[in-house]
Amino acid sequence: MRLLLGALLTIAIGWGVVLAAPKPVRHPHAARQQQQARRDTAEQLCKAQGANCKILVRPDAPNDFTGAGCVCE
Repeated sequence: MRLLLGALLTIAIGWGVVLAAPKPVRHPHAARQQQQARRDTAEQLCKAQGANCKILVRPDAPNDFTGAGCVCE
C-alpha cells in the first residue's frame, strides 16, 4: 500500500512541476516584424548591387527570402 501511495505521490509531484513550468510568451506580431526585417535586409543587399535593382522572388519561394534574387535594369 505504501508503494502504491509513493508512486501516486511521485506522479502527482511530477505533473505539478510540468504544469507549473513557465510557458513561452507568444508575440503575434513578432513573425510579421521578422519577415519585414528579412525583406529589408534583402532589399539592402539588392540595392548595394545597383541603384535600379529590385528583388525578384519566385511565387513558390519560402517566406524567408532565401531564394530571392536581384534584377537590375
